[in-house]
Amino acid sequence: MVLGELSLKELICGDHYLVCVGTELRSDDAAGLRLCELLVSRGFPEDRVIKCEFGLENCMSFIEESSVKNALIVDAALVRGQEETPDYFIASIDSINDAVALVTTHSMPIKLVVELLRSEGLFKDVWVLGIVARNLDLGEEISPEVQETINYLADLIIKTLSTCITK
Repeated sequence: MVLGELSLKELICGDHYLVCVGTELRSDDAAGLRLCELLVSRGFPEDRVIKCEFGLENCMSFIEESSVKNALIVDAALVRGQEETPDYFIASIDSINDAVALVTTHSMPIKLVVELLRSEGLFKDVWVLGIVARNLDLGEEISPEVQETINYLADLIIKTLSTCITK
């Protein structure tokens, strides 16, 4: 389910938007929002970042206005049924099954929202960067483990971005 760094490079150096999903109200559920905020503060192009608080369905109109064809959805996730839970994963939206749950308070299933966007000619290539949540209690504080993963991913993505050839 996890892509190699070469594929991450294709996502970061290509024309994929980062679509950051989460809520500040449930601890680690804010991981997607926090990662994208950190990336923008460190130089990731702000025009390639879409912030979707509380669920992907809440920014469908902005996605349509921006004509987003390729997206990397960044969200907190739960992974079930594995002996060793990863800190994060990158997977095609189509490969995500019942063993993975994106935990944001989506009022509509994320795959349904993606299908609606695809029917409008958007979201042709969609990947998920799932940051595995450790604490979903009410509160605004990210768990130390998830904060460490956010910092690691920010470093990795910014390093990857620096290898992109600009035209």
